[in-house]
Amino acid sequence: MNKQLTFFLLSFSLLLTSCFKEDERVYPYVPGDVETAIVVMMEDYRYQSFFSFKEHKVIDSVNKYSWHLALNCADGDFTLHPNTSLFMKVAHTGSYDFDSLYTINANLEWKFDSSDGDSAGNAIGTWWISNDSTPLSIGEVLLIDRGIDDEGLPLGYLKIQPFFSPGTQQVMIKIAELDGTNVRSFGFNKESIRPFVTMSFETGSDVNQTYPATNSWDLMFTQYTTLLYTDEGEAYPYLVTGALINQATVLTALDTTINFNEVTREYAESLDLSKRLDVIGYDWKEINGDVTSGDITYTARANYIYLIKTSEGFYYKLRFVDFYNETGIKGYPKFEYQRL
Repeated sequence: MNKQLTFFLLSFSLLLTSCFKEDERVYPYVPGDVETAIVVMMEDYRYQSFFSFKEHKVIDSVNKYSWHLALNCADGDFTLHPNTSLFMKVAHTGSYDFDSLYTINANLEWKFDSSDGDSAGNAIGTWWISNDSTPLSIGEVLLIDRGIDDEGLPLGYLKIQPFFSPGTQQVMIKIAELDGTNVRSFGFNKESIRPFVTMSFETGSDVNQTYPATNSWDLMFTQYTTLLYTDEGEAYPYLVTGALINQATVLTALDTTINFNEVTREYAESLDLSKRLDVIGYDWKEINGDVTSGDITYTARANYIYLIKTSEGFYYKLRFVDFYNETGIKGYPKFEYQRL
């Protein structure tokens, strides 16, 4: 009897054990080595470069003068972005007559894309109406200030009118000089693998697209337009140089209270991370000298620590250490980073 009871209890015990799922093994995160990277933008900041933490390098670079408009590739989103690295701006005419002659006057209100990446700050705004599966164009004529060239000289003005190719969702841009000459139209072809596709006012949609595949990069080093403020608190647009995040895949936070070497994954996980486009921005370097005269130098702020989370779930810490190359030429951001 005792042997039968013992056998029963042992069998029951084994049965219960088999009913419970084995505890999932948790592997500790092993921090990576501290890496150093240098991004080549050149002294005139002509290159826009896309950096990947996974690849530990810049995976692509383009000349910022090669494109003028970017189209959002998200499904059902047709937002257009002017290239703010050229200091481009947009004025709404309130007119739908493309053939009218337009002039530049003091009554125009010029807008820049907001550097934080918020859709509410888009200079062109919602130019279409959603209508079931086929969106409709509002048809407003927009004036474009093309910004400045590499010597700071104005590139002039154009008028454009975005519309859809009949019966499709292909975005078309009608372009002309303000006096109505040199009329042409170009179309965008959306690519779902990219966050944006870009277009040149001269040649149309780029064969070699500006933006790499969405999941292949984390940071974009570029010039861009943002608002600065006078000592009296008045806002004015200014062209700055820095890093913007990939909003589709990256979350970021700035911390100036902790030493770089003391940052751990646990600390990074405790922070409130943001998808704001310019969290890293340009302010990681301190300006020394007189901005108005142009006699300035830059010093990296060693206490500006950026915590970054990628779409793969990895955390990184990053700090800038220089803005110059070995011969003292600006436009070569140098930074240290480590996977936590």
